[in-house]
Formats: sequence, structure tokens, C-alpha cells
Amino acid sequence: MNHDRASTLLITHTDRDGLLSGAALLRGLSAAPAPEVLITQGSYLAAELEDLAGAHHRFEKIYVTDTYWHPPQAERVVGGLQAILAPGGTIAWIDHHPSSVEHEAGMRAQLSLSSESSIIGDRAGKTEAVSLVTEVFGLAQDPVGSSLLKAVANGWTRSGGVMPAEVAAWMDVVDGLSRCPDLPAAHAADIVRGLARGFETPVPAHLEPLAELTRKVRSRTSVLAGQAWLRLPTVEGGYGVFLDLHDETEVNTYELAIGLYRASGGYIDYFITQENPAGVHYVSGTSARRERDALESGGGLPPLRVSTMHKGRNGKGASWRTRHGIDLAYLTRRQPASEFLGPWIDAHPYLVKAPWKRPGEPQAPDRLDQVAELIGIGMRDMLTTFGWCDADRCRRVWRPVVEG
Repeated sequence: MNHDRASTLLITHTDRDGLLSGAALLRGLSAAPAPEVLITQGSYLAAELEDLAGAHHRFEKIYVTDTYWHPPQAERVVGGLQAILAPGGTIAWIDHHPSSVEHEAGMRAQLSLSSESSIIGDRAGKTEAVSLVTEVFGLAQDPVGSSLLKAVANGWTRSGGVMPAEVAAWMDVVDGLSRCPDLPAAHAADIVRGLARGFETPVPAHLEPLAELTRKVRSRTSVLAGQAWLRLPTVEGGYGVFLDLHDETEVNTYELAIGLYRASGGYIDYFITQENPAGVHYVSGTSARRERDALESGGGLPPLRVSTMHKGRNGKGASWRTRHGIDLAYLTRRQPASEFLGPWIDAHPYLVKAPWKRPGEPQAPDRLDQVAELIGIGMRDMLTTFGWCDADRCRRVWRPVVEG
């Protein structure tokens, strides 16, 4: 980074939406000098900013996208942003996470967010940051911007179509980042820069290992999709599924869940997932990686996750509940399995998670089925109160995806 003159900083998240919204934002800034790109997690943003401040970096413009506001570190984040913002500089925050929506007023007041900021949540129909970035920068008609939006929404394959080979190649790279927690920060930034030029841009050789890893994970995920999984209670004809993956190091949890959901014809109301403790999040900076390793490499089980594929769907005759989907925030208020799990976190309307109270205890995996059953009872009770019934499920037959 340049120490002598102010420039632009782009901060984004590590998942599909984060990398593609970062690319869209980079596309929107195409007339400006090339920004620095920082890829991280909201919970480690403070450490990233403190590293930049310690190295005396200053930026005239800072853009943050698909990065949730992390209240426990709010003071550090505000201080870090102010420390790296040049006099007269601006900060724009573009995000859809519930925590950002909930704390928007405070964010705007403390950071004096610019007019380019857009904080609109999932519950208002904005389930991807890419769509917000596309609106802010007027990229709906831009071929690259529109293809990025289509890719993050699975626009090609959602109805059994074919994802173009060049898009699939880049998406394999994108999905591989989470499997490479110590990838050099410059290489991770190259993913965003390459996507901003369009999917037709060849994947650089130094990013190919990420794609290879994704293909290996996809193969194992396909095997797991054929296994029988513990079914859990719900309402009227459906069921929940417990995905015990604590011994699995090579599985795409989302792809496994969406495959099982589609195979069920939409009868699976929710998934409870326990992932492998070996996995840690990708972050860019030295301090952020130090904090991450201290928090995530302790040998205990990572937070238990509850998710749903019923995310709201419009259509002729759709009920109010069908249109809104299953909002899992109502589960977090019930605090199920509280003797085993800590406070629940509302990560998204359709994804919540809770940490283990005693994650390092070796007998924790022995309790997984028991805890899943307790959460299942909570889900059943919640959905009963909600009035969820068979007519509300998005039941359909998905055509198989044709490999291209």
C-alpha cells in the first residue's frame, strides 16, 4: 500500500456474496485509481484496521461491503476506520446483515457514512450484497455486474440449467478460499480483481489450487449426499435433518444441504449442522490471523448452526408464510438446548448459530444427537406457533443440473 498519498480501500467478506459484491464494487469504481482490497470477516475487522493504522496507511475513500457490524468490537472498528481515513475522506457501507440493519443509525452517526451507503436487510428482500452494490453503482445493465448478480443467485443452475464453463471455473476458485485460511492476502485480492474484469478472464495459475480443492470437496459432498441422516421433528408431514459433520474435513455444507432439500421435494424444513473443528475462517492481516487462531484453533467444536432453505418465495397462491419463509430469529428467542449452548446469534434470517458452552470437552460429540433433538423440539414448537403447515412449503420437483 502507498504510504505517501491517500487512496481507496475496499473491504469485503470471504464468501460468494462477499467476493462477488467486492468485484461489482470494484467494477463500479473502474474510473477511479485501483483500490486496495481487503478480504476478511466482520468479527476480525477491528484487528485488520488496527494493522493498517499501525502501518500509517491513509485512504480518501473506504468502501465496506457484505461485512456485518460486530457490536462487541464497535469501538475498535470506529477507532480503526477513523485512524486510516484521510482528512475529508468518506466511508460507504453496503450490507444486508441483520446486525448492520439493527445498528444502522449508530453506524451512520459514528462514521458519518456517505450517500453511497446502503444498508437494507434480508427481511426487506435484499438477501445478497451484490444486489445492493449493483443498485448503488447502476450496474444492472453492465454485462459484468449482471453476471456477478446472476452467479451469486445461482441463476443458471437454479432451474436445472447449465452454468457456463468460465463461470464455473471462477466459482470453484471463490468457493476454495474458505478452505485456504492462510492464502496470501494479495492472492485473495486477485480473486476480486479478476472477477471485476468478467468471468471470461482466465483464472490465474496461482489460484488454480483453490479450484482443485473445491472439486475435491465436491466429490466428497456427493458421496455424503447419498447417506442417511438423522431426521428431526417438525410439523405436518415434513422433517428436519441433523448433519453431523464434525469428522468431515472435505464437505461443502451448503451444497450438501441444498442437494438434500431438493431431493426431498421441499419437505425438509430445517437443518442442524455441526461442522469440523479443524476449519478456521479466512482473514487477511497478521493481527487478524493471530486473533482468529487464538479463538478458533482451541480444539473445541465450532458453533452449532441451524439453517433453512425456505427463504421466501412469491408465486400465484403463495401464502404469507410461503412468501416470507421460515425466519429463524424466532428460534433464537427460545434459546433451545441452553444447558449445552451459549447465546444464539442471528447471523441471517435463515441462518442462526450458537457456541458450545464447554467446547473443549471430549464428550461433546457424544451429546450431538441429544442436542439436535432438543433443537428439533424447539423448531417444531416455533413452527407450530408460526402456523407453518404443508401448504406453506415450497414443494416442487427440481430438474437435475446438466453438467456443462
